[in-house]
Amino acid sequence: MAQELDLELGLAPYDPWVLKKNLTESDLNNGFIILPKQDFEKIIRQMERGLVKNLGNGVEVKVHIIEEGPESDDYTLTLVKCRGNYMFRGGWYNMVKAKCYKPDDEIGLMWDKWSRRFLFHHIN
Repeated sequence: MAQELDLELGLAPYDPWVLKKNLTESDLNNGFIILPKQDFEKIIRQMERGLVKNLGNGVEVKVHIIEEGPESDDYTLTLVKCRGNYMFRGGWYNMVKAKCYKPDDEIGLMWDKWSRRFLFHHIN
């Protein structure tokens, strides 16, 4: 009574974007974006403690838009925790207007611990 074993190995596509969000009208026009809490808390685990500790006061962070290439300048945004929500403001409005993002555009976000900045991707 021999049993057959399924030993097939497969690889799932790697998706580095820890946080994904479809942009809304309010994300684009209110000067801030509220980030999905559950996903953002996965990112926080990778960030420096001092940075996380000061989120209530707001901290300046660098955001690199990967579509612009490795040599492009980073945007400086303010990351803040307010009433239990995490949000980007202070530079967010200028960034989304400069990039011409629209409602329903999907974005991806991850923390690059080596360069100590966010990597931002316009998925579609």
